Amino acid sequence: MKQLIRNAAVFVVLTYVISILLSCGYTALFRDHKSDQSKKNWTLIRKGDTLDYAAMGSSRVFHMVDVPLLNTLTGKKGMNIGTSGSSYADNYVLLVKYLERNKVGTLILNADELCFHSSSGYTYPFKDYEYMPYFFEDTINKVYKDNVPTWKYYLYTGIPLTRYIDFNEHYELGSMFWLSAKRPPCKFDTTAGTELLYNMKYKKFTPADTLFTPKDTLNVEQLDELYFHKIIKLCKSKGMKVIVITTPLFTKGIYTLANRVKFQHYLDGLIQKEKLTYINFVDMTSLQKVRYFRDMTHTNIEGTRIYTRYLATQLKVIFKEE
Repeated sequence: MKQLIRNAAVFVVLTYVISILLSCGYTALFRDHKSDQSKKNWTLIRKGDTLDYAAMGSSRVFHMVDVPLLNTLTGKKGMNIGTSGSSYADNYVLLVKYLERNKVGTLILNADELCFHSSSGYTYPFKDYEYMPYFFEDTINKVYKDNVPTWKYYLYTGIPLTRYIDFNEHYELGSMFWLSAKRPPCKFDTTAGTELLYNMKYKKFTPADTLFTPKDTLNVEQLDELYFHKIIKLCKSKGMKVIVITTPLFTKGIYTLANRVKFQHYLDGLIQKEKLTYINFVDMTSLQKVRYFRDMTHTNIEGTRIYTRYLATQLKVIFKEE
């Protein structure tokens, strides 16, 4: 019996040591080499960018800030580092990693109702699977602790290999050997990071399909507010200016006036508290036409280019004042 227990103990220890070694191997391999060319991975492995500005947020930045056009109109050099369905916690981690190897003068950050209610605004607000190679870095680890279930956080901490096993489809060793041959072409502009929406047909939704039920309420989640402030603090620590924008929404289809007024009052308070520059396009009259929208929360290519021209006009004034 003692021999059986001893053998079992040796097996457990060896298994644990091997799992640690494998975890370290995966981390070293995937830190700078990604198995796909998603927008987030493309952003994570970039280095050497020296930018006047970077635009960050969810898909309403990724698809709605035409950075190549913005660069032409402002005479500045910028990058779109927005990623689909990303909360402020997700934005924060991406920005931390991006600023480790790149320099940015100004961050243009989107803010709207969806950003501050990410649990219903996005399907997967914090994409933990994207950042597994950085799990044990102090700053990133704190974000995981805030945003993943407690049991999962401690499982990943105690048995590190489990985080790669949990998301093995994103960390396939085989993909590293035929990466170039298998990788599909990027849909986004790989010079500046924007992906425009060419689908001009507006997708109509019923109230039940919207991300918020139109009620006279203010929906703000504590984690979203926390990480909004963390992003601002990070930028200030790097000597970066922050410009907050609210990209256009088809407000006739998604929010009641009372809801909009309450949220706008809340956001204006945050802007004032942090002493930030703010540009609001949410209900821009000239854009409140169905033909400019792909759906209620995204402009199509025509709407995006009209909006980007207005944004460029505002930015030129701000950049000139610096």
